[in-house]
Amino acid sequence: MLEVTLSSQLYTFLYSIVCGAGAGVVYTILSFIRTVFKNKRPITFLCDVAFMLIFAVITYIFSVGFTQGFVRVYVLTGEIIGFVVFKLTLGSLSQRLFRYIFSIFSKISAIIQKNISVFAKKVLKQSHKMLYNKDKKKENLQNDGKEG
Repeated sequence: MLEVTLSSQLYTFLYSIVCGAGAGVVYTILSFIRTVFKNKRPITFLCDVAFMLIFAVITYIFSVGFTQGFVRVYVLTGEIIGFVVFKLTLGSLSQRLFRYIFSIFSKISAIIQKNISVFAKKVLKQSHKMLYNKDKKKENLQNDGKEG
């Protein structure tokens, strides 16, 4: 029979809170990925499935390491508490910071794309004029040859 002391349960519970905070970090990273792809449904689905799988593997490995493979209620409770505390504190702060930085990069990217587009249009316009003039000269040479 497996003997579990109160102190080992307490340490396991505290470690499970840290494990839940680690799951919060993983969720925040996947949330950043969703933000980059503008929360499109397929990406959101894939990120959610990836989080569930990662969280399940983390819980399994934690349970094997600390409770000899048994999933205990206090372990799941600790993970949920750690996740929620991280999400409401550092997760929320990092999400706001990332959205701010992402909006700045989006604006810079839009300006760069606009400048590249304007430049490309000018280059294409100039090349079109050059090609058009070559075609005109070719037509003029052909017409001069027919008249003579």
